[in-house]
Amino acid sequence: MTDLFAKIFVTDPANWRAALLTVILRVGLVLGMIVYVPSVIMALRGGLMGVVVIDTVAMALLAFLTFYVRLPFTWRATAFCLVVYMLGTGLLIWIGSISQIFLLAFSILSALLLGLRAGLGSTVLSSMTMLLVGLLGFASPEMRVVPLATEMAGWITITMNFALVNALLTVAIGVVISAMDSALLQEIAARSSFERQQTLLRTLIDAMPDVVFTKDTQGRFGIVNHAAYALFGLEREEQITGKTVFDLYPREMAERRTADDREVFDGRILHNQEEERTDAAGKPCWYLAMKVPLHDAHGRIVGLIGISRDITDRKRAELQRDRLQSELQQSQKMEAIGQLAGGIAHDFNNLLTIISGHSGLLLGEPETNAQVKESVAEIADAAERAAALTRQLLAFSRQALLQPEVIDVNAVVRETSKLLRRLIGEDIALTTVLDPTLAAVRVDPSQLNQVLMNLALNARDAMPKGGKLTIGTSNVELDEAYIATHLGAKAGPHVMLSLTDSGAGMSQEVLSRIFEPFYTTKGVGEGTGLGLSMVFGIVQQSGGGIHVYSEPGHGSTFKIYLPAVTELLSRRQRIAETAGRGGSETILLVEDDDGVRALALRCLQAQGYHVIAARDGVDALSVPQDVGQHIALLLTDVVMPNMSGPVLVEKLRERHPDLAVIYMSGYTDDAVVRHGLLQADVDFLQKPFTAVSLAQKVRLVLDRSVTRER
Repeated sequence: MTDLFAKIFVTDPANWRAALLTVILRVGLVLGMIVYVPSVIMALRGGLMGVVVIDTVAMALLAFLTFYVRLPFTWRATAFCLVVYMLGTGLLIWIGSISQIFLLAFSILSALLLGLRAGLGSTVLSSMTMLLVGLLGFASPEMRVVPLATEMAGWITITMNFALVNALLTVAIGVVISAMDSALLQEIAARSSFERQQTLLRTLIDAMPDVVFTKDTQGRFGIVNHAAYALFGLEREEQITGKTVFDLYPREMAERRTADDREVFDGRILHNQEEERTDAAGKPCWYLAMKVPLHDAHGRIVGLIGISRDITDRKRAELQRDRLQSELQQSQKMEAIGQLAGGIAHDFNNLLTIISGHSGLLLGEPETNAQVKESVAEIADAAERAAALTRQLLAFSRQALLQPEVIDVNAVVRETSKLLRRLIGEDIALTTVLDPTLAAVRVDPSQLNQVLMNLALNARDAMPKGGKLTIGTSNVELDEAYIATHLGAKAGPHVMLSLTDSGAGMSQEVLSRIFEPFYTTKGVGEGTGLGLSMVFGIVQQSGGGIHVYSEPGHGSTFKIYLPAVTELLSRRQRIAETAGRGGSETILLVEDDDGVRALALRCLQAQGYHVIAARDGVDALSVPQDVGQHIALLLTDVVMPNMSGPVLVEKLRERHPDLAVIYMSGYTDDAVVRHGLLQADVDFLQKPFTAVSLAQKVRLVLDRSVTRER
C-alpha cells in the first residue's frame, strides 16, 4: 500500500491516476466486504430486494475491476464511476437521502480519475437522474419532504441545490487536480532533466581515464570515479568515500597531499603539479594533478575538486630516453676510441711479432752467449708485456678474435677462484655461491677467466682494509621490460655471473665513467684504466651485457649476463707441448708485412717445412698448378691489400677443397672477419706470436688434417 501511495505523488501524471484508482478499488473492496453482509441482512428484513441486487452487483463489479488490471485505465475508471452512480441511483429509489453521497462521490471521483470535464459531465448526469427519479415518483418516501401538491417544485429545488453543491465541489477538485497535474509535470520534467544530467555527468566521469575526486574541508573523499578507486586496488566507490589520504597513503606522502589541499581550501588553484605515488601493486607511478576549490551556493569554499592524469608511461619513457641517451653517448665514445685502439694494435702487433719471433730465435741459438741471451730475454719479456697491453686494447675495442666454446661457467669460476684467493690476499674472504643447475654459455674461456681476474682485482683495490668478495651464478630470464631500459640487452634465458664486494662503493659520477678507457680513480702509476674497459669489451663481444650497482659506503655489484645455450659442453682442444717437432709438408705463406713474412718463413723452414712465400693474395694465386697440388697448409694474414685472407681461401678451395688453413692477424676490425671468422670454426693465430706458438699451431692443424683424410 505504501508503494501505491508513493506512486501517486512521485510518478508521472500518466500513471498517478491509475495508482489512485488501484488504491480506491482495493480500499473500496475491503470496506465493501465489511459493509456488504449487514447491509444485505437489513435489506432482506426490510423486503428491499433491489438493494440486495444492487449491492451484490456492485461488489462483483468492484472485485472484477480490482483484479482485472489488464483493462485500460479509462475503461476501469469509467466502469468504477458508473458502479458508484448505480449505487447512488438505486439507494435514491429504495433508501433515501444517503443516495446523495454516492451521487456526489460519482461526480468527485469522475473529476479525480477522468478529469474536470468528465467530472462536470458526471455532475449533470447525477443531477438529471435525481430530478427524473423524483418527478417520476420513483424516489424513496424519505426524500419527499414537502406536501404532494408542491412536490414537483420542491423536488426541483432539492435537485438544484444538489447540483449546485455537486458542481462547486467538482469544479474545485478539478481545478486543484489540474494545478497539481501542471505542477507535477514541471516537477517531473525538472527531476527528469536533473537525473539525465546527473547520469550523463556520472557516466562521463566514470568513463574518463583520469582520476576524478572531491573532498570536503576535512579531507574526506566524496565523489570518486572508477579510475580513482581502481588506483588503490578497490572495487567500489563506497570503499573510499569518507576516507582521508592518511587511510590510503604512507604518512609522509599523506602529509604532502594534505598540505596541498590546505592551499586549495585557502582559495588557490593548483595547476600541472607532478605527484609520485605507488599503485595497488606497490610500483611507482606519476600523476599530473590539478585541484580547484569547490564553492556552495553562497560562494563559500566547502571542499575541492581534483583531477589527476596518469603520466607514468611518459615519465618512464623520459627516464628511459635519458638512460639510453647516456648509454648511447658512452657507447659512441667507446666505439670511437676503440676504432683508434684497434688501428694502433694492428700495426703494433706486426712489430711485436717480429720482435717476439726473432727474440725466440736468438734464445734458441746455442751459440748465443749468456749476456746476449739475458738481454734478448729482457726484450722478449718487454714484448710480451706490450702484447698483453695490445690484447687489452683489442678486448676494449671489441676487436679481439675470440675462440668461443660451450662451457660451464661454474667450472671456470671454481678454477679461477683458486688463483684469486692468492691474488686478493688473506684479509679478503672469497665466497662462491654457484647454481648447480646453471645453463651452459658460449664464450671464450680464457677471456672469461680474464674478466673474473680483472673484476676481482678491482674489488680488492676497493677493500684496502679487507672485506668480503662473493662470486655467484644463477639462471635468469631477461624480459621485455628489462631490455627496454638497458641498451644492448636481449630478451631470453641468460646466465648471470655476479661479483659483489663490501668495499667503499662508487658515486654516480664514477659509475658513469668506469668503463671509459684510461679512466681510473687510482693514483699515478697504480692503474692503466683499461681493466674494466677490457671487461666491458669482452662481455659485449660475447653477446652479453654488464651492469653495475653501487653506492658510496655500501660496496659494488657487477652483474654479467651471458646468453644461455642448450648445446653440449665442448672438449677444449689443448695444444700439446710439441716444440721442436716439425715436418716436411709444403706450406703456402701469405703475409703483406715483409718483417712478419720473413720471420714466419725462417721459423717454418727451421722446422723442416717446405715454404712458398707470397706477399698478398694475388701473388699466392700465381703459384703454379702443379706446385699447388702438393700444398698441405695455407698460412695467411686476414687483412691484406688487393685481396683479403678469407677471399683467397675461397678461391684456393675451388682448386683444393680439402686445403687446411690457418688465419693470422693482429687486427680484426674487418667485416669479413666479424661476420665470418668470429662465428666459424676456424684455426686462428693471434699476432704477436712466437716461433714456438707458430710451430705448435702448424703441427696441430696438419696432424688434424691428416686424420680427417684417413
